[in-house]
Amino acid sequence: MTHLIFAESSWFVTSAMFDIHYEIPSLIVVAAASLLPDADYPKSYTGRMLGSLSHELNRFFGHRTFLHSWLAWFLVTLTLGAPLWWFFERPAPAVAVLVGYGSHILADMMTVGGVLFFWPSRAIAVFPGRDEYRVVSGGTSERVFVGFAIAFALLFYPVSRVGFDGLIYRMGGADTPYATIAEVTDGDTLIVDTQGQTTPIRLIGVDTPETVAPDEPVGCFGPEASDYSKKTLTPGRVVRLEVPRIGDSEDAYGRTLAYVYTDDDGDGTYDHPFNEDLLRLGLARPTTFAHTYSRRYENIADAARDEDVGLWAKCPEDVGP
Repeated sequence: MTHLIFAESSWFVTSAMFDIHYEIPSLIVVAAASLLPDADYPKSYTGRMLGSLSHELNRFFGHRTFLHSWLAWFLVTLTLGAPLWWFFERPAPAVAVLVGYGSHILADMMTVGGVLFFWPSRAIAVFPGRDEYRVVSGGTSERVFVGFAIAFALLFYPVSRVGFDGLIYRMGGADTPYATIAEVTDGDTLIVDTQGQTTPIRLIGVDTPETVAPDEPVGCFGPEASDYSKKTLTPGRVVRLEVPRIGDSEDAYGRTLAYVYTDDDGDGTYDHPFNEDLLRLGLARPTTFAHTYSRRYENIADAARDEDVGLWAKCPEDVGP
């Protein structure tokens, strides 16, 4: 259990620090990879699952030797991470193997016994410090270690979900005026009437194929995206805008950058995110610049791509790998 908790904590930290967007498959991969180094220990959970194979590994290598070395770490990451990267078409699961397996080795380096990290060298790799402060399995030190791991997990979990940029944007707040749709000019651009004036709006975080740019051809699946926006955001419909206070509030063309929310169930809450609809239906790609919901938008777009929805099925040559 200690290794599982430390692995998930390490994943949250990695996800937050290196902008790897959070996803459930990666959590599962991290947990599984964190158990693999104990395949050479028959009394462990992994050892009991492997049965006679674990006994043979222990007889041949011993515990905390080859499977706790940099070489095994590299080989496991390569042999498991590469297929996962290919299968999911993104690097996060491969990084999860690296983090999960490495977290186990790192945790064992904090114990008195250490590990043979440089196997086949017999040099013991341990973190510097006095032995009385090292982790002892089943002892108070292990409970303290787990407590710190849980604290780090709770600290970095929110950041891993939204990223540092998303957290900063949330802390900065946003203006949320209501507006009336005047005209939809493209899949991701519209004009609204708000506070007595007409305002052009560019939807944040989504990029639909062009249909009205004077110097560009009509993009693949552009008419479908434009038609959907025009059908949904009809003139006179009331929407709620969310305009972040951090960063530029306008794009290079003077359009206000905003998220658009609609009241789909008629309860007056205006909490349905129209920007997300475009991604979920495969009518738009996520933009690459940071914003409040960057990671959420990336996950929605990944799901649409995995399901071959909209432009991901019709325009594969135009939407990247």
